Amino acid sequence: MRYFLGCDVAKAKVDVSCIDSTGIELWADTIVNEASAIAALLLTVAGGYPKDELVAVVESTGCYHQPVTEASYAVGVGCLVYNPIITKQQIKATVRGKKTDRTDATMIARLGLRGEGRLYTPEPYKSTKYHARSAQKLSVLANSFKRHHSHMVSLLEDELSHEAQQMMASIQGSIAAARKQLYKDMALSAEGEIFHRLQTIKGIGPYVAASIIGEIQDMARFKSAKALTAYAGLDPKVRQSGKTLNSTGRLTKRGSSYLRRSIFIAGSVARRYDPYLKALYDKKRAEGKSYTVATCAVARKLLAIVRAVWLSGQDYDPAFTDKV
Repeated sequence: MRYFLGCDVAKAKVDVSCIDSTGIELWADTIVNEASAIAALLLTVAGGYPKDELVAVVESTGCYHQPVTEASYAVGVGCLVYNPIITKQQIKATVRGKKTDRTDATMIARLGLRGEGRLYTPEPYKSTKYHARSAQKLSVLANSFKRHHSHMVSLLEDELSHEAQQMMASIQGSIAAARKQLYKDMALSAEGEIFHRLQTIKGIGPYVAASIIGEIQDMARFKSAKALTAYAGLDPKVRQSGKTLNSTGRLTKRGSSYLRRSIFIAGSVARRYDPYLKALYDKKRAEGKSYTVATCAVARKLLAIVRAVWLSGQDYDPAFTDKV
């Protein structure tokens, strides 16, 4: 028999519900959200069912689910990870009483029983992801601080002391130095065939290539270009009324905001140098679309090209544009 451990994770705790293969809850518990505590629980439960298969189930929630996935992998227990959107859909589709963390854990376990989620495996480019994300955050911080500095100077003019000006200049210099070092570490952690192959695509340099690799990790996760576009949050929202489906024109912005930002930057460059993408951009602009909307269209096509190049094992060829 298979047993499923539904794990409803929060920052400090994990609510666990164990069900059997018929969906009946056997017991529930609450533990701290630390890998050691989770591993101890998994080993204890596995010891109680030595001849049966134990599967942990958790929804992907930023970084809070990582202790569950890492502990499960360390002790040899399979862990299914699924998109939180499925939880929302399940809640809307069911009528239930008062919401509690325990009921959520039971629902998560039953979603695993239903076959939702993919089996967790360690991320091959984990350090690349965090280097790239940190670099993006520092970039936003640098721009914000620069604007704030300019605003202060314009307001205070000569009243801003020399010491304060030196300190602000030093802060900007430190941020720039930190970003430069992160770029080097990021490129080093992403070094490999895929890293160099992606840079054969117009608009994608070392920073964007490493950022894309860090966010995607394994392209086999995405069965289609449409699925990858959804992960980047570049797909349009759809409003349904009766039998009518209408696009709102707005992006869903779900999934990875880091991937979305990187591919948008790449698209804004590629539409100037790649003839096919330039034609696509010009077509959208001729239709009256704004710069942002037209560039998003280019970014979606560029993301499909990235997937084709990644999976093909070949450098970029303009012929890829006809295949995606």
